[in-house]
Amino acid sequence: MKDVFIINPKGQKKEQLELIHQIQEVFQGRRIIIEKTNGPGHARFIAQKYALKTEEPVHLYVCGGDGTLHEVVNGMAQAPHIYLSILPIGTGNDFIKSFEGLTKQDFLDLSAYQDAIEMDCDLLKVNGEYALNSVSIGFDVHVADAANKTKKIIPKGGIFHYTLGMLTSLCKPLGETYALQIDQEHFEPEFYTFLVFANGRFYGGGYQPCPAALLNDGEMDICLVKKVSRTQIVSLAKLYEKGEHIHYPDLVISKKGKIVHVDTENKEVKMNLDGEVRSFKNPTIEIEPHAIHLLLPNKKD
Repeated sequence: MKDVFIINPKGQKKEQLELIHQIQEVFQGRRIIIEKTNGPGHARFIAQKYALKTEEPVHLYVCGGDGTLHEVVNGMAQAPHIYLSILPIGTGNDFIKSFEGLTKQDFLDLSAYQDAIEMDCDLLKVNGEYALNSVSIGFDVHVADAANKTKKIIPKGGIFHYTLGMLTSLCKPLGETYALQIDQEHFEPEFYTFLVFANGRFYGGGYQPCPAALLNDGEMDICLVKKVSRTQIVSLAKLYEKGEHIHYPDLVISKKGKIVHVDTENKEVKMNLDGEVRSFKNPTIEIEPHAIHLLLPNKKD
């Protein structure tokens, strides 16, 4: 199997140096390939290059944050000979938090991949673009947009950027009216503050919109937040971080489904895909079961 490291050089410098030193130690005498990205979209191009070469299995190590991971997934999805591991050295590393019992340091320990644990993982797909962790619409997108801007100024982890983005977004409209179809169930037009469609449990640095979400159950978890006031947003955020908001059915609808259609009346709406903001009209979100192969660190006590 070919070992390929896709490194975003804009990631955490200290962790990058430690990682490269570890690569030299663990893979001493073995043929490895290190690919450094040179800008937006390049990680997807690199992953696609290996996805198209089907002669031998490839183990891709994504060395960066959720943005780099999103690009790589879109380059290699549905390629049966590609195996993916995550080395979280970015400012945002939400996806790995869905793996209970594994810490960030476990994922960064290259020796733990010598006898890695294989796992098939679902993906979300929105009008042809994949998302590994989550997709959202509404107030959430303003928050993600603002969080992305503050990350460039203050490279800090955790929920800091999302919380700051939430506070700065309170001056904008809090939501929109949408009609939804979840599988065969129709929902009449209703005002929603935001909608979240989740594969993983965490996003925004540590918030839990769908605390029961599983990465390989063939279904997406859905969180529909009804109309709330600006003052309610602040108190809701505390519950949202712990995943306790789902216990308030007057504010939140929790569902599971395989395919969702959002009627935007043919108007463009912004959507958050793994932290990346895109615009769509009348988007369809669907689950793609077992679309990628993960190799997880084998933590040995």
